[in-house]
Parts: sequence; C-alpha cells; structure tokens
Amino acid sequence: MSLQLSAKNLDLTNALKIYVDSKIGGLDRLNEHVTEMRVTLEKIREDHTEQFKATAQFHVAHEVLFTEEVAADMYAAIDIVKSEMERQLRDYKNKLETKH
Repeated sequence: MSLQLSAKNLDLTNALKIYVDSKIGGLDRLNEHVTEMRVTLEKIREDHTEQFKATAQFHVAHEVLFTEEVAADMYAAIDIVKSEMERQLRDYKNKLETKH
C-alpha cells in the first residue's frame, strides 16, 4: 500500500505530512484490499477568504473510493476526509461480506 501526498497553492510542511500519515495512513487496516491512497491538500481563495480542501482517493480491489471536503482549517478538512473515508471503507467491506 502506498500513500501519495501532494499540495496545490500550499507549502507541504513536515507537520502536515506527519498529520496526514497518522490520520489517513492507518486507514488501510480497515480493508486489506487497499492498494493505493492519494491525498491532495489545497488552499482555495475566494472573495478574500481562505479555505482549505482535502481530497482523498483510495484504490480498493477494482473500485476507487473518493471524497473531498472543504473547511476553514486544513487539519479540520483532513479530519473530515478521514471520517468519510473510514465510512466508505467500512461500507465497501460490508457490501463484499454481504455479497458472499
């Protein structure tokens, strides 16, 4: 399983890398079929306000799970993406177990 992290309009600090790795990097334990995780962090400026967007894309077996969230704080956006991706991974696992 690999974690690819990228940033747009934002400096990718070591603290952000560590935070993403600790929050999102451990999600592969929820589903053993996760092969790749891509996380993009972005700063958005609209009408003199700054917001932060976190996007996560997980490759699970033959499926791609995707979520993105916008928040006033980058760490909050990462937390929301983590929660949403946890839910999607659990739902996908339950779907497969129910199918069999």
